[in-house]
Amino acid sequence: MACSVIRTATIRDIPSIVKIRLATLAEEEISGFSAPEFAYTSSIEKLQEVWITGNMLKDGFEVFVAEEKDRLVGYIMFKVDGDSGYIDNIVVAKVEQGKRIGKALVGYVESLAKSKGCSHMKTDTTENANGIAWRSYGFWTSMGYKDTGIRLPTKYSFKEIPFVKNLK
Repeated sequence: MACSVIRTATIRDIPSIVKIRLATLAEEEISGFSAPEFAYTSSIEKLQEVWITGNMLKDGFEVFVAEEKDRLVGYIMFKVDGDSGYIDNIVVAKVEQGKRIGKALVGYVESLAKSKGCSHMKTDTTENANGIAWRSYGFWTSMGYKDTGIRLPTKYSFKEIPFVKNLK
């Protein structure tokens, strides 16, 4: 079952967003798949530093949250860049995974992107130094996103895997 409500996040949601992130993605688990300095969702203070106003972050991303019975169960970060929507971060509470909450969050921002004139959506995941993709790879392909076949090197041991989905 999908969540009851998807809504625009507010600065009051920061503690719940951080709690979901920390409870769902342990640092040891994401080691080799993520850049440590980009983990502003792992600290209330770091997330407050990048939160500008409303649901907007300094880098242009908007934050949306999923609620079930007045409790946050997931979040997604999205922005429009030209005629593309871009999803940077989506996390669903571990105990809520498999209930179509991630699908609902992605569908929400895809609809938002369409309403803003976007013709396609982009996102990415990573693969570690051994060529093993992060677990979100299967989620993105199940949502209709196509692996571009490109592996972008980073200054870390992992590579980025760009995905794209046509919205037309």
